[in-house]
Amino acid sequence: MGVRTGFLAGLAVLTTFAAGCAHGSGDGDRTNESGARLEGGAFVITGAALEDGPGSLLATLTGKVPNFRLQRNSGRCPIITLRNAVSFSSTVNPHVYVDGTRATDTCVLTSLRTHDVARVEVYPQGVTRRPGYGTHAQGLILVFMRGAGG
Repeated sequence: MGVRTGFLAGLAVLTTFAAGCAHGSGDGDRTNESGARLEGGAFVITGAALEDGPGSLLATLTGKVPNFRLQRNSGRCPIITLRNAVSFSSTVNPHVYVDGTRATDTCVLTSLRTHDVARVEVYPQGVTRRPGYGTHAQGLILVFMRGAGG
């Protein structure tokens, strides 16, 4: 009986912890020192934090999103890791969406300039509440461009 009670208590703690991770800490949005805000499981970069980047969106993300690691291969698209490095037999990048359309690869992030981008949301866990976006185990990068005249 004591083992079962301990197991159930541990399960309750784990469930509460998992719910807190899924819905945020409840203490509101947090901004890191580089200007990326943590909102509902995503690192969000907008405004001045986006504009003070080095030009390309890829370079800006590298300096602002925690655990964002980049490997460049000559003549190929960059390899991006959003979480701890894991060994795979083949490379799998996060899915990248630009204004709701999935990009075929990560090369698009090198061609986008920060002054053309209104907002970037990086989901390291690969899950968003936004409708129309799939989930992906290696993460999601959602790019929202500035509107015409904006």
